[in-house]
Formats: sequence, C-alpha cells, structure tokens
Amino acid sequence: MAIQLPHLALDLQARHHADADRLAQHPLLIVERGERPRVHAANRAARRAGARPGMPLGDALALLDTPELIEDDPVARAREIHQLAAALLQFSDHVHPEPGAQRILLEVGRSRRLFGGLPALRERAEAVLRELGFQPRTGMARSPAAARLLAAHRHPEIPEDRDALRRSLARFPLGTLPLPATTREALQATGLRVFGELLRLPRAELARRHGPDLLQTIDRLLGDACETLPRFVPPATLELTLRLDHEIRASTALVFPLRRLLQQAEQQLRGRALSLQGMQLDLQHREDTTRLNLERGQPGIRAADWLSLWQTRLERETLQAPVIGLRLHSAELLEPPATDDGLLTGDPAGDHDDAGHGAGHPRHLPAVLARLRARLGAQQVGRLVNRGTPAPEDAQEPVFAAMRPGPDTATHPPSPAQQACGTALWVHAPEPVPAPRSGDTQPLGRLENGWWDRENDRRRDYALTRDVRGRWIWLFRCLRNGGWFRQGYWG
Repeated sequence: MAIQLPHLALDLQARHHADADRLAQHPLLIVERGERPRVHAANRAARRAGARPGMPLGDALALLDTPELIEDDPVARAREIHQLAAALLQFSDHVHPEPGAQRILLEVGRSRRLFGGLPALRERAEAVLRELGFQPRTGMARSPAAARLLAAHRHPEIPEDRDALRRSLARFPLGTLPLPATTREALQATGLRVFGELLRLPRAELARRHGPDLLQTIDRLLGDACETLPRFVPPATLELTLRLDHEIRASTALVFPLRRLLQQAEQQLRGRALSLQGMQLDLQHREDTTRLNLERGQPGIRAADWLSLWQTRLERETLQAPVIGLRLHSAELLEPPATDDGLLTGDPAGDHDDAGHGAGHPRHLPAVLARLRARLGAQQVGRLVNRGTPAPEDAQEPVFAAMRPGPDTATHPPSPAQQACGTALWVHAPEPVPAPRSGDTQPLGRLENGWWDRENDRRRDYALTRDVRGRWIWLFRCLRNGGWFRQGYWG
C-alpha cells in the first residue's frame, strides 16, 4: 500500500489553526525560496484564482489579491513523514517512508486477514491519517511501483493478481509512468500513448531500442521484479514538535495544538505497541523555553486521557512569554498495561467503566492520583514508602517524587492477621493501655530489633483484641517493661 500526502505542507499549516475552514477561505501560498521563488503548494482559494504548484511566485502574485505567503520547510515535511511512518506501524511491521516524494509504503500482505481484508485495512489507515489532520491518497497493488502509481492518480481499485494489475495499468498514459523524459518522448514519438500499448510490443525490440532499464521498469510495475525497500526503524524515544504560526499568550489556548500532538503520540505508540507513564511538554518562547512535566499513575496512551490531565495542569500555569511552538518528549517508553482505563470524569459516585466498576474501584486509583497531581502539583501528592525499619510507627515515610511502580509500591499478599481482620491498618504512635483480659487476645507474633542499641531495643509480643465498640485493636506487650501499648486499628 502506498500512501501519498500531496497536500502535506498545507496540512501542516492547518494543524496549527483551530478553524481550518477559515484558513482555506483566504488565498495562501507555500513558497519555495531561492533565486527564483516558486509556489510549492496553494490552498483552495488560491487555486480557484489560478495559482498552481510549480508556478513562479511572481506569476502567482499577479493572479492573487494580497495572499498569505509562508516559507516552505522541507525539513519539517520530512520529519512529519517519519513521524507518520511510526504511526502506521500499527498496520504493518514493514513500513518504508519516502520523504522526498511525500509518500509512505507499507507491505500489508500479511496484515490483510488481521484487519478484515485489504479494503478495510485501507479504510482504517486513511481514518488514522485524517484524524491527525492529513489528506491521504492511497493505492494498493502487488508491487510498490504500481502502488505508487495508483496512489498518485487516486485509483480506487485493488488489483490483487497479475492479470488484474495489468488491466488496471493498461489505461495509464505513458506520461504518468516512472520513466526518464528521453525514454517517454521516444515512445510517444512512435505513436504510443498508454501503458497497454507498450505491453503489446515485443520485449526484445523494446530492449534493443530503449535499453534494459525500460524492461526493468515494466517488470517492477507488474510485480515481476523484486524491489527491496528498507524497513523503517522508529527512534527509541517519543519526540513530537509543532511550530505555531501565531503567538499564544494564554495557557488555555494551548489545548488545540496540544490535542494534535497527543493524537499523533497515541497513534505512534499504538504502532509500536508501547505506552508511557510520563511526558515533558516544552513551551517554546522566542528567547526561552518553559518545561512542564506530567506523570500518571499507570502507563497509558489515549490522547483524550492525557489531554484531560494537561488541561488541568495548564490551568494553573501562567505563561511568562508568548508561546511560538510546542515540543512533546518522553525518553522512557514502556510496555502497555493489560488494560488502559480511562480517567474519572463527571460525578465520581456515578462513573462506571466498561466492566461495570464504579469510580471508587481500586483500578481507578492511579487515574485519581494523576488528576490530583495535575491539579495540585507533583509535590503536593505523595506516597508512603518502606524505610526497612521493623517498628511499625517508623516503617514508612512520605515521598513526594514521581509516583511510579517500584519495589516499595508493589502489592504484597495479606498476612494471616490481615486475612482475619481486613487489610486496612491505621498505625498510631504507641499509646499505653490497660492489659487485656486473659483469653481475649489473638497472638500475632514477636518483634525483636535494636538489641545492639543500648536502651533503645524493641522487643514486643503483638496481639489482636476487640474494644468495647467491637473494633479490632492492634496491641503489643513490651518485653522490656511488661507494659501494654496500642499500635493501631485493624479493618
């Protein structure tokens, strides 16, 4: 499958505008700079007035009334082709970008059954690109050369065998074939007009008159000659940039261009079967850069989820200077989680996920924490980590760093006491209490620690009992002085 992006430069401009339709109403020219500036692309309004790609800029200006001129950026176009190639990896593991031709090739023969056939696969690939703001033209054939030709000329058929491909290509004029100009002119001088007429001539005669390169071109078009295409290897990190065509002075106005970047990030991650848990957003000013970091409780890729968090984060950000560009970066790409749950929205008491779990279900906790960090700031939401100290009152401490799963946050199996009394434990500083009545306690075990620390050793026998209100009390008896202390509550 060949995917042609003939309006790539214009599509990139439209991605910067919240109102793309308004952008198309006024004449716009993308200009190739040089000794003789030329029109690289013209929007619909400019084309209606007679401007065409390849036209000298002076001729185009004579036709248009004060058009908007934007300098072409070949580097940005090539970078975008590679970023889209990464997104298209979700349809094939063999993707080949051709930036100079604004085209991407995919070997989809092995993917056809997975997506329900070639027409369905093509439809889904086109839908992904349209969602990202691009206008693709696609062509599908048994050879890369034929797919390129069909895509360039919006050929809707999918010729799956050699005979069908031969019939489809037979109608193409010689001027559309990938031939050197001298060969094309020589063929046309003999009266040939379409590819089908060329195929009816003896191969030996064609080779004698026009050289073996012509036969190689014919064979590549029909799929009789192999064309090796290097595989695209995506970068190890995620990095997306967006240059704004106008300054943005309010942080809330960044939502539209940021949505575009997040949608592209989602498609790239889907193509690579990866996920991410945190990302950095650079707000580029004319003389400086503001860096914002965002972490969520578990890996995820959905653009809508990330955008919700970024909106919350940007609401408390005051721009120090106008923003002229965005850069989205993540150096740590992770394996995707088993499920990618959505974030809580609306009434927390009424939300349910696809499995029927309410918003209070533990599976939603990472999402809640991510929203709290985005709203309050990363340093305002922490977690308890294990200090490695046996005494319960000193065993944990709060940490207000990036909250990623680690050894100290792993879920441990419940102890026998937890199984009997529940998993919630409220730990208090030990308080002296009267000794419980004999037979009213359940032994839990002994703690011995600090024997090397003179007068600070901890030797305790732990037990459970109930108070007069029926609550489970966590007690211990100090073996050094025989006193009883309340450590906390179970359940």
